[in-house]
Amino acid sequence: MDTSQIPQYLVAFAYVGFAISLLAFIPVYSKKIKITYIIPLLILGAVLFWLKAPLPWPDPLWELSFGKVVSEVIVIISLMTAGLKIGTSYSWKYWKRPLSLIVITMPLCMIAIFCLSYFLLKLNGPLSLLLAAVLAPTDPVLASEMQLEGQQHFNKKNTGLRFTLTAEAGINDGLAFPFVFLAIVWSQAGDFEAIDWPHFFGYYVIYKIIGGILLGAIIGYIYSYAIYFHSSESKKYILNGFIAVALVFFSYGIAESLHTYGFLSVFATGLMMHYHKKNKNTSSNNSDTMLLFVEETEKMIVALWVIFFGGSIMSGILSFTDGWGILVSLLFVLIIRPVFGYLAMLTNNYSQKKKWAIGFFGIRGIGSFFYLSYAMLEGNFKEYDTLVGIVSYVVLFSIVIHGLTSLRVIDYFNKKETN
Repeated sequence: MDTSQIPQYLVAFAYVGFAISLLAFIPVYSKKIKITYIIPLLILGAVLFWLKAPLPWPDPLWELSFGKVVSEVIVIISLMTAGLKIGTSYSWKYWKRPLSLIVITMPLCMIAIFCLSYFLLKLNGPLSLLLAAVLAPTDPVLASEMQLEGQQHFNKKNTGLRFTLTAEAGINDGLAFPFVFLAIVWSQAGDFEAIDWPHFFGYYVIYKIIGGILLGAIIGYIYSYAIYFHSSESKKYILNGFIAVALVFFSYGIAESLHTYGFLSVFATGLMMHYHKKNKNTSSNNSDTMLLFVEETEKMIVALWVIFFGGSIMSGILSFTDGWGILVSLLFVLIIRPVFGYLAMLTNNYSQKKKWAIGFFGIRGIGSFFYLSYAMLEGNFKEYDTLVGIVSYVVLFSIVIHGLTSLRVIDYFNKKETN
């Protein structure tokens, strides 16, 4: 048989199918050796690139528009997953914990990165602010194994590390956007003093944030209300798994069409989708089916992204920055985020070990690449290659360092019965 005559896309199908099928086995064995399943997938991507598998490998970057859409889809599905898990089971006293990371940790991390970029790396103001903004949010995608394991309920819910990191990732992926837009506006204006500040705060901060949250909450509330009066038998059809994915795109599309923050809208939709429950203290098999479907969808597309990221590393994406950029990346993962995360947790009554754990696991990932791609397409940035290299190093360090430690930390707190 002459294999040279086989169409390349069929060979690509085989490689992709093989790689995805490994997801059925990798998490089983990775948990046994206490590493996240992301690490083996990253290695698999590097190996497939080395074997010259006929896949659409980034070289070392995907075209910006394509990369933006891919990362965008992954993030919004992950945000829906986070919202569905949290639901409306938490009161304000619990929400204050992740919000302290937003109010304290995120601004301090951005200030630190901006200063390092501007004074140490000698980047200009817009680029320094953009780097600070794209590294600001904890990623809801690659941090999934540190997050809540299922839908939470009023009488039985996690209020510790898992909840705090899940809620933080859900919130800050939208709240980082105003700073990305500020960097874009600065790059277009050319002068910081030339920025129209009343318009920026009124439109990019107030309107987009409040509008996104309200739109998402209304969509989730209406959906929840619509299924409230149906029987359990009817809900088997209404609460099909694909509905959650459909609402991801509906909520995001409406929000973005109205120029609000779609990330916040999707997260709010997930939170409110089970608002009207006849018995809020019990779980729902239908709801669990919906969550399982969206989780599996997320896992599949994340696996593909990680494999291609492994190929990007092999094709030279790390070469865009120098030793100083690598140093800044390590400082961010090992010192800046952990210290400022710990400072935010001083406002809570967690144990000292848990405060440090929450601070340490500020995982960065796919969301940062989305913000970077978006800004490159919308702004007027020059010589931004350094940012690509630094973001790639931060994500790589986060995958490896957090991937080798997160499951061990979770096990530790489970044994202590404090997580």
